[in-house]
Amino acid sequence: MNDILVKVENIKKYFALDSGVMGDKGEVVHAVDDVSLEIKENETLALVGESGCGKSTLGRLLIRLLDPSSGHIYYKGEDISQYSNRKMRKTRKEMQIIFQDPFASLNPRMRIIDIIAEPLTTHIRMSQKEKKQRVSELMKLVGLRSEYMMRYPHMFSGGQRQRIGIARAIALNPKFIVCDEPVSALDVSIQSQVINLLQDLQEQKDLTYLFISHDLNIVSHISDRVCVMFLGKVMEIGDTHEVYEHPLHPYTKFLLAASPVPDPHLRNQKKLVLKGEIPSPIHVPSGCRFHTRCPFAREICKEKEPPLVTREGRSISCHFPLE
Repeated sequence: MNDILVKVENIKKYFALDSGVMGDKGEVVHAVDDVSLEIKENETLALVGESGCGKSTLGRLLIRLLDPSSGHIYYKGEDISQYSNRKMRKTRKEMQIIFQDPFASLNPRMRIIDIIAEPLTTHIRMSQKEKKQRVSELMKLVGLRSEYMMRYPHMFSGGQRQRIGIARAIALNPKFIVCDEPVSALDVSIQSQVINLLQDLQEQKDLTYLFISHDLNIVSHISDRVCVMFLGKVMEIGDTHEVYEHPLHPYTKFLLAASPVPDPHLRNQKKLVLKGEIPSPIHVPSGCRFHTRCPFAREICKEKEPPLVTREGRSISCHFPLE
């Protein structure tokens, strides 16, 4: 079994609201609420769920782009949740992120050589010649021609820009990378190329990924394990194949049923559709957060929040798991 690289225990992140249209002053958004999970070395853990469930917030917490409201974040066994910026500097070299939007994540006024070399300039003393050589190596590694390094981002396609973002992310030879929906803004024809590139880099450099996505077809292809989130809470964690074949949490079952299947013969097949009230991350429901939409909910689901129980490598938070 691989060693645990990243671990979070009872992590929470609340965002305070100002008075206005969204709510009254003093109210908070429960973005991530008491989440615990582990990520093993060299694995890809996928994080899935509806928009607004806290996936991206959790990803940013793991690499300390956001400070947690409470809880603990462990990297290589060390609690980094309260590290100062100065103390985090060394650890940051081993943690990187690939952003969702390749058009917004690159500075349009910077040349590609400076964009890719930005982490090198921040953390390592290098001559201009060494920097140019390193950027050339990185561009070739992600499938870009090195002679393009003096160009600007607007001269590249979306897929090429995401490759630039990937080159920047691996510049310092990190161990852990948060992939925050890295292909959702790309054409379908380009998505598979970028996914294959990420898998090749993982194999070559022994990388560990937290892969955030809403596309369950991509998740089934790239991930070793999958974590399902709903309204800031973990509903289910398990081996990807097992979760897809035998979902134990009702929300997981509905989420998988909502994923489109490219088979015209199944077009008229009746689909499971979620009904009921969509809960607010400000005024979260009592008990199980999914009970307002769950067709299997009983009285205890409204009153008592189910703990996340782990058995035989499968974790689930449900009073009445599916068979």
